[in-house]
Amino acid sequence: MSSSYSHIAVMPSETLTGLDVQEGLIYFDCTLGGAGHSKMILEQLNGTGHLYSFDQDINVIQSHKEEATKYENWTLVHSNFENIPEYCKENNIEITGGLLMDLGLSSIQLDNPERGFSYQHESQLDMRMDTDLEISAYEVINHFKEKEIADIFYNYSEERLSRQIASKIIEKRPIETNKELADLIKEIYWKRYHKHSKTHPATKCFQALRIYVNRELEVLENLLEAIPGLLSENAKVVIISFHSLEDRVAKLFFKKKSDDYKFELDFKKPLEASREEMKVNSRSRCAKLRAGKFTVKENNLCQ
Repeated sequence: MSSSYSHIAVMPSETLTGLDVQEGLIYFDCTLGGAGHSKMILEQLNGTGHLYSFDQDINVIQSHKEEATKYENWTLVHSNFENIPEYCKENNIEITGGLLMDLGLSSIQLDNPERGFSYQHESQLDMRMDTDLEISAYEVINHFKEKEIADIFYNYSEERLSRQIASKIIEKRPIETNKELADLIKEIYWKRYHKHSKTHPATKCFQALRIYVNRELEVLENLLEAIPGLLSENAKVVIISFHSLEDRVAKLFFKKKSDDYKFELDFKKPLEASREEMKVNSRSRCAKLRAGKFTVKENNLCQ
């Protein structure tokens, strides 16, 4: 897969403003994806400082390896961003500039039919960002109990028809492809509401499966808990989320009270993509961006 893969970074100007990239400092991009944000950071660094870009998908890392050799200050790391604290400890790295978390699904993953993320393609159910993970969407749909499936749909996407959908899944198993699953969900919605919705009825269930399979909320919370111990004074943190569960976690992170530190928020409410951007990049329509500056409280400056 070529690094020239088509990709549009979400909220690019807002991201750069939030990170306030300064030459000579160290930055982390937790989700490399199509490298749109990473390349913008590198341009601002202008050959100085260093950027570490993480991604748990080996295909994503491989797609940018050749291009990364052109930069002496760009390191690609094949790992879940949950492992950033361990990586920093092992390599004696302090994040002096900032850390970016774009929690959206990469176009490289979404547009690849073989990965099974989208209900628009006929492919094997999978949805693993890291193909080495043991549990895929196929295992969940075909081997989990009815209540477990219903709970996943409700807890991770607040799907109101979770029980009906789970019951139908048990009745129709085995379900081999994402299209089979999407059609099953669509049929349930049609019988219940007798009309078509603007968004595909399977959207929430596919989101829930992806979150569960990849432990997305758990991984996010693990890194956020460790972030204060990784940052230098005045380092920036930018989080771009794409659904309410993620945004809630981000909101609580920035508002968390501590005796040792605080985050000075760039704005009280999250930024959203402009109408102009939504027209060009439909995947930006659900994005919410929160940003803040890490500051150590005065009573800890001399410790």
